[in-house]
Amino acid sequence: MNSPAWLETMLLGNTVLDWAVALGWAFGATAVIVLVRRVVSHRLAVLAARTETVADDAVIEALKSIKKTYVLLLAVGSALAWLHFPDAAHTAIRRAMIVIAVLQAIRTGNVVVDFLAGRYAARKDGLDRTTLRGLSHVGRLILWITVILVGLEAGGFEVKTLLTGLGVGGIAIALAVQNILGDLFAAMSIVLDKPFVVGDAIAVDQFEGDVVHIGLKSTRVRSVNGEEVVFANADLLKSRLRNLTRRDGRRYVITLLLAPSTTAERVGHVPALVAEAVAEDGRSTLQRSHLIAAGLNGPEVETSLFIPGMDFTQGFEIRQAVLLGILQRLEREGITLARSATVAP
Repeated sequence: MNSPAWLETMLLGNTVLDWAVALGWAFGATAVIVLVRRVVSHRLAVLAARTETVADDAVIEALKSIKKTYVLLLAVGSALAWLHFPDAAHTAIRRAMIVIAVLQAIRTGNVVVDFLAGRYAARKDGLDRTTLRGLSHVGRLILWITVILVGLEAGGFEVKTLLTGLGVGGIAIALAVQNILGDLFAAMSIVLDKPFVVGDAIAVDQFEGDVVHIGLKSTRVRSVNGEEVVFANADLLKSRLRNLTRRDGRRYVITLLLAPSTTAERVGHVPALVAEAVAEDGRSTLQRSHLIAAGLNGPEVETSLFIPGMDFTQGFEIRQAVLLGILQRLEREGITLARSATVAP
């Protein structure tokens, strides 16, 4: 039986029948692949519910990440390969398919990396968000480099020559971007060594604040005044950094400068009065209270308090209560101060 004449009409070097067969094959293959993906995902989901392994769950996530659009484009590209086109057109189609395949591979890889990192974090109770984010970044970077190099090799590019050229020019590039690379390596050092994590209160020189974000190039810290300060990662690690979160509390030093006319007997009673005030409040620990100097300005009694917890407001309230208790006892005993007491955190 002869086909209708219009099916033999030439369109871009191919008959309409050839185009119809190619496109029909593309859409049919797409439908089959999508159906198989759905069936396999369902079967694996049933199997994964009975096991505790991560591999089957990772495969399910990988299958879910496959985009129907990419499948259709790849099917159309493979169908077009059977049609008659100039060599340049076939080369362009093949490279377009490689680009689509690389995009899908990166998409699937990102999903799998995030899934595995999340599962690993769930099993490691002490794993913080910063480390998890760093592991995901490293995994994605390795994935992207690998997929892109494979895609370039499949596209006919000389990857070995490219890598050799990068090796020769790498020194010049490294010198040009050494500050950026320094921040990147500093970010990796922060992630792996963990001198601080998101949420920690840190002090850098005279600045104090809470870490709100750790990026690949910079770290953002929210100060106690509410302003956000951005530190370059490399500069941050070069500074003298104190992690205020990783301690049980704060130490406060109270210096009482007594009036020069205060007798030695009354000066000797001051540490006991301080101990009474601390004990009455009950929210801090007295570490020491001693006479440390006796000069023309008067005797000096220094007291060291340890207040548990990292809450600034609570610390000030406890310190205030202790100071009021000390002042009440000094007033009761008739002991006067030469000037206002000074307190250093």
